Amino acid sequence: MNKLKTIWLPLFLILLVLASCSPKPSITPSVTSSPSPSTTLALTVHFIDVGQGDSILIDLGDTEILIDGGDRSPGVVDYISAYVDGALEIMVATHPHADHIGGLIAVLDKFEVKEIWVNGDTSTSKTFQEFMSLINAENATIHEAERGKSIQVGVLTFVILHPTKPLGTDVNNNSIVLSLSYGEIDLLFMGDAERQAESSMLNLISDIEILKVGHHGSRSSSSPDFLNLAKPEVAIYMAGVGNRYGHPHNETLDALNTIGARVYGTDTSGSIRVVTEGKTYTVQTTK
Repeated sequence: MNKLKTIWLPLFLILLVLASCSPKPSITPSVTSSPSPSTTLALTVHFIDVGQGDSILIDLGDTEILIDGGDRSPGVVDYISAYVDGALEIMVATHPHADHIGGLIAVLDKFEVKEIWVNGDTSTSKTFQEFMSLINAENATIHEAERGKSIQVGVLTFVILHPTKPLGTDVNNNSIVLSLSYGEIDLLFMGDAERQAESSMLNLISDIEILKVGHHGSRSSSSPDFLNLAKPEVAIYMAGVGNRYGHPHNETLDALNTIGARVYGTDTSGSIRVVTEGKTYTVQTTK
């Protein structure tokens, strides 16, 4: 036994020395993705109280996108002036009704706009004619929205879910519908899209966090099939106090409550802001 110890002890020491001198295996550094912009920059979505109409400003650092502008003189220019840094990167006119494009006329007078998206629908109204005259005179790139296209601005990508071409005969159902994901937070902007448009998007919709309710909370929108797929945590409708259409309709409010959405409206809450860094979000009201 002592002889075995005498033999193995030097051998063990030799092996230990050799191991310490051998080159160590190289270690490949793990590859990690670049930090998401949501980890460093907050996205703010302003649902601006313009009375009976829509106007939404999306603000990410030096990048601003305006979806609709309410009717004429709704105060949109005054509101967004505090947030727009230089030019507006994107302007979206969801459809040619005056309560969506009227206020964009003043915006075009005040701000440079780099890129304008329209749905390709037309109108004989004076408001539409003036709006088109201004955007044609604007030194901007003009696009027609269509399902399958997207709007890229900085790190943001808006996916166009509607309309399809050729356009139908119903103006509301030709509205531009946009989805936006920022980190883990998904937002859906419905314009005045109604149930006909919703039914054509059912295979494109899944769980979202924030829904801009279609057509000011009208019963003509927000079908059960659509809401059961969208399952928004927060639903925001945009309507004027005491408007002649009775928006929002009780049927829509009931449907939103049934799916457990927290419901906010510009008629009761004033301008509404959703702020997110990409993982969580807060809802802020001005009333």
